[in-house]
Amino acid sequence: MLTCKPSAFILANCSVDEESGESINPKVLFVLKRFLIFLALVSIVCGAFYLSSPEKKVERAEPVWPAVDYRQVDRVDVCLLDQDCFSLVRRTDGWDVVQHGWASAPEAEVKKVEFLLNALSQGKALRYIGQISEKSFSGYGLDKPRIRITTGGGQELTMLLGAESPSGEGVFALNSLEKKDLFLLDKVLVKQCEFPAEYYYNLFLVPGRSDKISSISLGRGGAFIWTLTRAENELSFSFPAPLSGKPASSGELDILLHSLLEAPAKALVPAGTCETGKAVLNIEVTFSDKKTAKVEIFELADDKDFYLVNSTEQKGNFIITKEHFKQLNKKAFQMRRRNVLSVETGKAYSMRVLQGNQTFIGTKSDKSWVNFEDKKPLLGIDMSLWRLNELKFEAEPEESLSDTAEKVMELELMDSEGGKVAYVAFFSDPELPAGQCWLSLEDGSGYYPVSNKLLEDLQGQIPLRK
Repeated sequence: MLTCKPSAFILANCSVDEESGESINPKVLFVLKRFLIFLALVSIVCGAFYLSSPEKKVERAEPVWPAVDYRQVDRVDVCLLDQDCFSLVRRTDGWDVVQHGWASAPEAEVKKVEFLLNALSQGKALRYIGQISEKSFSGYGLDKPRIRITTGGGQELTMLLGAESPSGEGVFALNSLEKKDLFLLDKVLVKQCEFPAEYYYNLFLVPGRSDKISSISLGRGGAFIWTLTRAENELSFSFPAPLSGKPASSGELDILLHSLLEAPAKALVPAGTCETGKAVLNIEVTFSDKKTAKVEIFELADDKDFYLVNSTEQKGNFIITKEHFKQLNKKAFQMRRRNVLSVETGKAYSMRVLQGNQTFIGTKSDKSWVNFEDKKPLLGIDMSLWRLNELKFEAEPEESLSDTAEKVMELELMDSEGGKVAYVAFFSDPELPAGQCWLSLEDGSGYYPVSNKLLEDLQGQIPLRK
C-alpha cells in the first residue's frame, strides 16, 4: 500500500507498506518518471532563455542643479575670469572678504553676502542638456570658466559657469556633484554671482542705527568742539557749556547721521595705500550698548576732491568725496535748532500789516484769507505764515541794531477773539550779507539775521496803495 506526505511528487517521501508486503505499481512509477523528466526540461529551457536574454539597463533619473544650503556654508570662494580670486568667510558676527594684497580682511556687507547665498540656494537650471566629456569643455567655455564658485563648511560644492548659449537664453554650467552633466542656467542667476570683491565691502563709515546712539561728538585736531547726548529720546547739546541743554536741529542731525551711518563711501583701500595730509575731522559715536566707534578724516596729499577716512569699524581706509565730507563737517552753530519762533498758525484769524505809513488788515473767512476792506481773496497767506516757523537765524542775534538798519514791515497775528498770536518786525540793513534782513520779536530776545525771502514774498502778497 502506497503512503505519501501531502507533496505527492517527491519520491523520497513515498514508501512501501511493509506489513502488507505490496510493491509500487509499475504504471504509477512510469508516470512519475515522465513527469519529473518534463519538469527538468522546463527548467533547462527557462534557464537558457534567461541566460540568453540581453541585460536590461536601469533607467537613470535626469539630474537636477544642486541647491546650496546657506545655513551650512561658512566659506564661499569666487574666481572671476581674468581677475584675482577672493573668499567670503563667515565669522561669529558677520563675514570677511579675504583676498590677495590685504594684510587684514575687510568686513563684508552682510546683506550682499546673503544675496549671493540666496541666489545659490534658490537658483534652478533652465534645463538639463546632457553628459559631456572633458575634451568638449572648451566648446562650452568651461575650460576657462567665466565664474568658479566653491562653497565650504557643512556643504562642499563647486560650480563652473561658462559661455553663453548661442541662443542667448542662458549660460552653460557644471557642478561637482554631477561632474559631466551639462546644465543651462538663467543669465539673471549668473549675474548675481558675478560681482567682484569690491562689491562686498561694507562701505558704511559706522554701522549701526541712529535711534541706538546715546552720544555723538565732533572735533578737529583731536579736541571735540561739540557733543550731543540723548535725553528723553532726543539728542541735545551737552558741550560746549553755553549750549548745554539746547536741542539739535533735526534737519542737520538727519543729514549728519545719514552721511555717517547710511551713505556708502566711494571706495575702500588697504591701509597705507594713499599718502595723507593733515587730519581735518574726528567723530566719536557711542551706542546704547556702550560700544564706541571712532572716525578720523584726512586730506589726501595728491587729490583735493577726495578725503581718506580711518574707522575703527573697518579694516583699511575709506575714500569719500568732498560733498560727503561737507555733510559730516558740521559746526556747533549749524547743529543748533535755530528756529526763531513757533507760531500756532491754526489760531490766526486776522492779521495787521504795517509798512511805511500804510496799514493793511486781512481776515480769515471759510479757511481762506481776504482783504478786510474789499473782501478780495489773498493767495498764499497760509503758506507764508507757516514759513514763519521755518525761519532760522544765520548768525547769533544782536542786542541792538546799527544806524544803517531801517524797519520795513511789522506783522501782527490775532486769534478769533482779538488776542495776539504773534508779532514780528523786519528790518533792512545794507551791512548784512546779501539776501538777509533783521527780524525781531516782542520778547526782547534780540535781532536775528534771517533770510529776506519771506519778507519779499509778503510784500508781494499784501495789496498796499500805490
